[in-house]
Amino acid sequence: MTLTDRYGLPVTTTSATAVDHFQQGMDAVLAYGPGAEQSFAAALRADDRLAVAHAGVALVALVQGDAALARAATGRARESVAGATRREQQHVEALGALVAGETARGLALVDEHVGEFPRDALLVNQASSAIGFAGRSDREAYRMAFLERLAPAYGDDWWFQSALAFTYHEVDRYEESRSLSERSLQQYPGNANASHNLAHIHFETLDTDAGAAFLAEWLEGYDRRASFHCHLAWHLAMFELHRGAYARAQEIFERDILPAVNPRLAMIDGAALLWRFRLDGQPTAPAAWRSLADLAERVSRPGFVFGEIHAALAYAAGGDGTALAKLLDGLRALGATGHPIAGTVALPMAQGAAAFVAGDHAATLEHLEPVEREMHRVGGSHAQWELFEETMVASYLALERYDDALRLVRRRLQRRASPRDLGWLDRASTGLAKARA
Repeated sequence: MTLTDRYGLPVTTTSATAVDHFQQGMDAVLAYGPGAEQSFAAALRADDRLAVAHAGVALVALVQGDAALARAATGRARESVAGATRREQQHVEALGALVAGETARGLALVDEHVGEFPRDALLVNQASSAIGFAGRSDREAYRMAFLERLAPAYGDDWWFQSALAFTYHEVDRYEESRSLSERSLQQYPGNANASHNLAHIHFETLDTDAGAAFLAEWLEGYDRRASFHCHLAWHLAMFELHRGAYARAQEIFERDILPAVNPRLAMIDGAALLWRFRLDGQPTAPAAWRSLADLAERVSRPGFVFGEIHAALAYAAGGDGTALAKLLDGLRALGATGHPIAGTVALPMAQGAAAFVAGDHAATLEHLEPVEREMHRVGGSHAQWELFEETMVASYLALERYDDALRLVRRRLQRRASPRDLGWLDRASTGLAKARA
């Protein structure tokens, strides 16, 4: 009897136990749940030749920022996939390319693969993430088109609903995203992917109080050992920040972000939160920034530029000039190899952050202004990369360039009239009026 995964794809093993554990790990990855690493390890104890389980280990390591383990697990997957089905061989090859940072090649392999195997969900999930960080100027439209053409193969599947919903809220299709996410949660209540979407929708539509209430309640039942717990905690902290509740946001940072099990997300989300404290004139402890800089040292790699721009925040604010210089050199070197945005977009963003910490607001803007319309290409959601727009606003205000501050804030207000932006609008308008009086 041929053993298959939940999507009906054959899995080359004679061990039903191995497949059961593999499926548990697969669902944990797709739902951002806990235990994926342990489930894949259990699958390999049952059958250490199960190539897709080795690939699963590589996926988990990649999310954690453990590049060495990801490469090693990919190597074991390639060694053990001989004799498996063509689907599994192609799965391992495409995933190997993505893990190695060969994003263009990996996505090309996935694009060809899903024409025949559209229900290879783990690979589709990773490709969707890779598209988001590949540096394309049309990344959101491209990712949406990639997933929409696969929709007929998934029907009412809980994971696919949440994956497609994420792409929809990033292109402002909020009600479609909400409907898909709620349907997904009805089927799989533990799907943090869907809860994440709803947090974004509440944030973008300024439904801050309801968003904070929903997320706080949902997090009560979410295992903090899950890799994604940190990021949902960041969303909760962002709700508190927009409500002006800085003390509660600080508590979330100390309790749920800094000590999180995922060092990469702890660094990224921690830096993004504390940097906003800095922009809002709120105190931040030097020790907290040093802790984030230490995390950055563990997970930093030039190929993941979204991570690097946040590591730059941590190094600059933490006073680690040596690590910051190394990071900037790494982005330059990567740009010289032809990376689409490492040298042209990520590098000036990192340099702008360093200048801001140094108090050189003019230099901050010299770095950031030329890439203002390209910042989104570093990846992440709008709620994440807009941090650098906010750094520009703070710099304009510090330099009393009120006209420029008003231009940028008014453009941001067209998206959402957040309390922070309205505060900046008032400061810029008042400053301009005084300057003209």
